[in-house]
Amino acid sequence: MKEPISSISTPSGQRILIRAGAIMDGCAHAHIPGCLLVRCSKRPGGIELIVEAVAAHIEPGSDMHIVDMPGDLLMPALVNAHCHLDLTSVGPQPRPSQFHDWLATVRRLRPQEPAQIRASVQQGIELSLAGGVVAVGDIAGSTRSGPSLVPWRTLRDSPLEGVSFLEFFSIGKGSQQRLDGLERVLEEAGCDRSMLGLQPHAPYSVNLAGYARAIELARRYKLPLATHLAESIEERSFIVRGTGPQRVLLQTLGLWDYQELTHIGLGKHPIVHLSGALAQARWLIAHANDCPDEALDPLAETGARVVYCPRAHDYFGFERTLGAHRYRDMLEWGICVCLGTDSIVNLPPESARAPGGRISVFDEARVLYRRDRTDPTLLVRMMTTNGAEALGLERSRYTFAPGCAIAGVVAVRTESDNPIRSAFEGDSPPRLVLGPSVRDASSASSALNSLGRGDPEADSGSTYSAF
Repeated sequence: MKEPISSISTPSGQRILIRAGAIMDGCAHAHIPGCLLVRCSKRPGGIELIVEAVAAHIEPGSDMHIVDMPGDLLMPALVNAHCHLDLTSVGPQPRPSQFHDWLATVRRLRPQEPAQIRASVQQGIELSLAGGVVAVGDIAGSTRSGPSLVPWRTLRDSPLEGVSFLEFFSIGKGSQQRLDGLERVLEEAGCDRSMLGLQPHAPYSVNLAGYARAIELARRYKLPLATHLAESIEERSFIVRGTGPQRVLLQTLGLWDYQELTHIGLGKHPIVHLSGALAQARWLIAHANDCPDEALDPLAETGARVVYCPRAHDYFGFERTLGAHRYRDMLEWGICVCLGTDSIVNLPPESARAPGGRISVFDEARVLYRRDRTDPTLLVRMMTTNGAEALGLERSRYTFAPGCAIAGVVAVRTESDNPIRSAFEGDSPPRLVLGPSVRDASSASSALNSLGRGDPEADSGSTYSAF
């Protein structure tokens, strides 16, 4: 477990009582108004936050630091289960006419040099923290020269938890050489591969032999697995019929090999096509936008976790080509569904603008609340405990259950007598009030103390972070 970096000057054992307009998590701890009492316990390298109580009212004690936030909804810190932080420097881009046009844009603009990659990931980390996100399932994108460990090393050195999934491609000509190169990169990572995962990119860019090798390497090095799957209509065309823009791309790159037709073009839906690989390991599936009835069983039976990225789904117009995402059907089938943002490339322009820029799954949840009226408790679960489960993190760190050490606390400003509805319908940014932060330690501590005094200048939309 990564320790948060402390920046609040407080003796071990100090208790913080936050009195808010509303408090909720994904496990039915909800109060309007509500109080959250946490204890700060010093540990090597930081401070641990332990929930002592969550209730409608908690009597203040003389040993408590009191913070009054009557206009805010409090939630556990957030988990973004699918993002591409190395693309942050690319910035939001206009909506493409075709999915493969977007792939070409990413290939052209993706940072290639280590310093550029590191800076882009760092920018993504800062925008994630600005959006209340403290854990990510990040895709360490492959460069022209092959898989890169720079995103993983940058993430591991940051305040965030989660997994950096090392992405690779392996289809057509040269597949074996690319797989051998992947193994050399994993050896280069050394003995401590904490927070490292493995991601065969997608079934249109990695053949079944590549998926089999990924499973073998993941077992050998004890790595979690993820992949993009059933994302677009072009992917379905390639896997079902062996035709379409994805095949044209492989031909253009000089990678197409007719031997690939021994396992694609056989009439199988992409999820059914990969069902054998899904059955051999626990996978994190990004998107699953294309999910007919025949694809639900393989997902449920193999225990796959699905990351839904609502704004990416809308950005590409998948509602028109593939229909509505079936996240509610998946949940009813017992499939763990969580939320992700995909890359900043498909996010609104304001995501990269200061002040107020952020990469946050809370904005994804707002889409589902406004469009589908999805239950807020379920939405919080999808962006906290479900995301933690999908990434192999401790679920308890993303709840307000008494006795649990938590990853942080997020606040959202509300503007009505129904604070939960107001938070999801409004535009106020989610912000960390307790948790890891890249902000200056003294200013964070000062802001939190100002909140406790009721200083109106303190609450101006910045992050009030004790860490």
